[in-house]
Amino acid sequence: MPAGLGFVSICLSEKDCSPAGDVTVKSLEKLPDAEARIGRIRRIAKRNLANTLRILSFMKWHGLSVYRFATHLIPLATHEATAGWEWWADPELQPLLERIGREVKRRGFRVSTHPPQLCVLNAPEPQVFQWVEKYTAYHVRLFEAMGLDERAKIVLHVGRRFAGGVAAGLRQAEKNMERLPPAVRSRLVVENDDRTYSAKDTLKLCRQAGVPMVFDWHHHLCRSDGEDFRDLLPDVFATWRDRPPKVHLSSPKDGRRSRAHADYVDPEGARPFLEAVAALGDFDVMVEAKQKDLAALRLRDDFPGLFAGG
Repeated sequence: MPAGLGFVSICLSEKDCSPAGDVTVKSLEKLPDAEARIGRIRRIAKRNLANTLRILSFMKWHGLSVYRFATHLIPLATHEATAGWEWWADPELQPLLERIGREVKRRGFRVSTHPPQLCVLNAPEPQVFQWVEKYTAYHVRLFEAMGLDERAKIVLHVGRRFAGGVAAGLRQAEKNMERLPPAVRSRLVVENDDRTYSAKDTLKLCRQAGVPMVFDWHHHLCRSDGEDFRDLLPDVFATWRDRPPKVHLSSPKDGRRSRAHADYVDPEGARPFLEAVAALGDFDVMVEAKQKDLAALRLRDDFPGLFAGG
């Protein structure tokens, strides 16, 4: 069966179609009252949601099926500036949220979110871990407002380096994960990173915690202990239950900036990985190259017959 393919947030093929419009707290401070501040946020959120619908339509017509929502679809949803505002029930936003959910379900899209870098899964300090709690609660609320079940996922990294080493960092991450409510844990996916926690490390955590793992190919190139990805992939894929296993795919920008993403995926560099993944059965590819949807469509052209919609 052909693999699913998609991209992150912004669709470069569509003009003036960013779903990531944001609002700064400083700009809100210039407004006269709370009503005006919420009004500003509502307008940006409404545009973000309308543009998300345009992107889902683009995906339908181009045979793409995997998508990561913009993190701040509802600007400042985790900030005190929106305290008391039930944005999920707002009469101007609720219909758009419901339409997005209907479109996702009608087309069988596999969707996710990825909270920002400040969300550190293994943070021992409550004042840091609170950001994981706030952002995951917001994203769960977002999915629920769309009518999407636990197959809509929230992707996080393990987090920071620990003085006690990798094992200590993994233990703290697992401990923190137990603090998250069931509605979050049922959607949680953990991804290997490019500096500290390798795919092997992350797989150990995911198997112990009972959560799925995203294998990031680019991160594996940057951070491993020499493990062959072919030996890890079957166990990584076995962590998934309710939707096809997902991998993240991008290429290094150049040798001097190996952690930076290139504009497009290098097909020859990615070929061994994609061939190994394809041998395991159904899977999804989230392209994280800088050129977003353009990179995903080019990758499909580079591998005719591998991806659905080609």
